[in-house]
Amino acid sequence: MTGIALAALLIAGFLLNGLRLRGRAAALPVLPSGDSPGVPLRAVVAEGVALDEATRRTAAAYAAQRGDDIVDLVPRNLPVTAARDLVRHMSPLDGNGLGKGLGPGSALLIVPGVLDRAELKEPPAISTPDLITLARRLKHYVRDRSGLVVAPTLHAAPDDLSRRRARLRAAGTIPPIDQTLALVPYALLVAEAFVSWPLALVCLAVYCLQPYLIFAGTALRPRDLHLAALLRPVYEPYVWVRTMTGRWLSETDRDATLAREGARGYYDRELDKGVERFLEPRRKTCPWCGSGGLSVRLRSQDLVYRKPGTFTLEHCGSCGHVFQNPRLTPEGLDFYYRDFYDGIGAASAETVFTASSHDYLARARMLEPVATPKRWLDVGSGHAHFCAAARQVWPDTVFDGLDQGAGIEEAARRGWIAHAHRGSFLDLAGEIQGVYDVVSMHHYLEHTRDPDLELDAAARILPPGGHLLIELPDPEWRLGRLFGKYWMPWFQPQHQHMMPIGNVKQALSDRGLTVIAEERATAHQRNDFVTAAYLWFNGVAPDPTLPWSGIRRTAAQRIWRGVVWTVGVPVLLLGLLLDRTASPVVARRTGTGNAFRVLARKDGGTEAQFVLPAD
Repeated sequence: MTGIALAALLIAGFLLNGLRLRGRAAALPVLPSGDSPGVPLRAVVAEGVALDEATRRTAAAYAAQRGDDIVDLVPRNLPVTAARDLVRHMSPLDGNGLGKGLGPGSALLIVPGVLDRAELKEPPAISTPDLITLARRLKHYVRDRSGLVVAPTLHAAPDDLSRRRARLRAAGTIPPIDQTLALVPYALLVAEAFVSWPLALVCLAVYCLQPYLIFAGTALRPRDLHLAALLRPVYEPYVWVRTMTGRWLSETDRDATLAREGARGYYDRELDKGVERFLEPRRKTCPWCGSGGLSVRLRSQDLVYRKPGTFTLEHCGSCGHVFQNPRLTPEGLDFYYRDFYDGIGAASAETVFTASSHDYLARARMLEPVATPKRWLDVGSGHAHFCAAARQVWPDTVFDGLDQGAGIEEAARRGWIAHAHRGSFLDLAGEIQGVYDVVSMHHYLEHTRDPDLELDAAARILPPGGHLLIELPDPEWRLGRLFGKYWMPWFQPQHQHMMPIGNVKQALSDRGLTVIAEERATAHQRNDFVTAAYLWFNGVAPDPTLPWSGIRRTAAQRIWRGVVWTVGVPVLLLGLLLDRTASPVVARRTGTGNAFRVLARKDGGTEAQFVLPAD
């Protein structure tokens, strides 16, 4: 019975996954035949790829017809491993510019101006992993669209499996996790052989035929398809070994290594002085209500990047406010924020924010029943991913962003916002009073040193009838206690204040704003279990390459990290499953979630009257 159940699971998995990937492969458009004239486009071609002039002109005409700013060309004869990686990870940009934009890294045709907006130069020669990285970055700067298209006459470079690890990294994939996901069905196949070898032969046949199911009859025709399919039981382990033993580094990898080494001197100097100096004296009263009834909620370290230090969150028994006590000094904030959203951590932060499009759209739609925004300011906007997504809901609204980091200026170059305000909201509030009829603060207030002052400024700059939209982590969420310090929204040391929804609503009322809508269960973000698992495994096997880690990089340490994360992949998958099933059920039944949204209108009018700034 066990053999039958396992065989059914394997066959269903192979067929369903094959059909899923086939659907992606079949969806790829193909360049029309013929030599068509087109507008001049700048071409960036990977080493070993041959782009003929006729294909270039036809692709340029295709781009002009569709209105594409970037055309990512896909060779029809991609090697089977590269082709399977493409259909597994490919992600043409969606309409808001937030898609990962992953292609094969073969050839790009780019409308003049995109490279200039990105402040990049056309490289004379480039590897496939570096071209994937370049494409991911450039596709954030398109004004219209970008797309993947199969070019029948474009010849792919030979598949150097020693470089596949770098290619996976360029695509934003963690190679050990990717390899473990591929290893799981293979291991189950081996287990089936011990349980029932006749059924194992049937499963093996389906396993070998899966590549044909994916690619037969589609625009992709991998040149080594027969070899990879018929010899798959030995070919796949060969690919895994070559991938995981590959030590080749792309230019992007080398630049990242140099950046980490370059930052090491700064962190060595700062850590030699000790991190205790980054904490202010502990206060004895609640910063929200002034009560002295405080108790320790939890103590935690920096569980994401593992920078040294221990931080305490205390809970006020009177009002429920949770706050960092003692809190970080401004210098401490600079130290712990450094290399998180920019610098070393820029790529990781981009990946996280790009994956949150669903939440961005839900925030923007909260205005639909009550107002039509004209000019919208997003405070704490970062790279303005929310604004890029919100334009789908409000295409005629002018979105601006405010943040202290350099990312807000890059957001303006991307065209995701009309104007970038760089600096502190409290410092800039006087310059933008009356300019915006909507101000949003999404996961911003919990990062601030004094949320009372931030709310004062927001209420002051809004005109009568203007709207303030706030989203915050919910410290009253039941699973927050279950996970302890591994609940991601505690997020030490960056989150300094965690405010219950009742406190926020009262604070808005005190400032002349009326709460007209709130969302709790519907604002829940389905990531508690998977992020808790990630934080735990990250503590067991942290990244030794980070310049503040203090971990000696040895072969034993690399093996340990690989083993830990290999074991961790099934746990992460279980976490994803629980986040999609159990967590939403708890949210619906309790009417709460790990976040809440509040929409308030400033009293004194029903429609905002605001002043447009002079150009």
